[in-house]
Amino acid sequence: MTKNCTLLIIMILLSISTFSQSRFNAGASFNIGFPASSFSNIAKTGIGGSAIGEFAFSKQVSATLTASYQNFPGKSEGVAYQGKVLDFSVNSIPVMAGIRYYFSNEFFGTLEAGVDFLRVSADIYDVYNNEKISTDYQSKFGGGIGIGYRYILAEPSVFELLGNYQFVEDDFNSFAIKMGVLILLDNI
Repeated sequence: MTKNCTLLIIMILLSISTFSQSRFNAGASFNIGFPASSFSNIAKTGIGGSAIGEFAFSKQVSATLTASYQNFPGKSEGVAYQGKVLDFSVNSIPVMAGIRYYFSNEFFGTLEAGVDFLRVSADIYDVYNNEKISTDYQSKFGGGIGIGYRYILAEPSVFELLGNYQFVEDDFNSFAIKMGVLILLDNI
């Protein structure tokens, strides 16, 4: 019994010392998305934003959790059909978990995987009325790979610029440029 208690105490002390050297960062970014592959045939450049959480295990490796919203307007200005005009857009909500590797204090690479919730919306209007029809959100497997740059703004905050190619099931791929600020919560 005392060996088990001693082993448990040692494990708790080791985990406390490991996590006390870690840091947590949180922030937000503004995103510009460029549709890629066949998705670029139906959608134009979109904008959105992300909420970012980062937990650093060491100076070089960290885990991230990102939730974003991206709106891609339809490529055509409007399609006339049976006396009505249809205007399409695609809404995307990717929720990704990832790993970052810091090559230096400023440059890092990232690899992400998760789920992307997609919805197609159509604004239908004519001379007399305006209605909006939307599909339900559908979940698609997604992932991303990217490279970024981090610049220290002040002691508790950093500016990040990230280029990320996002893979989404059924060829809804895009390239995103994310510009954001992270607060280094352990420095507050």
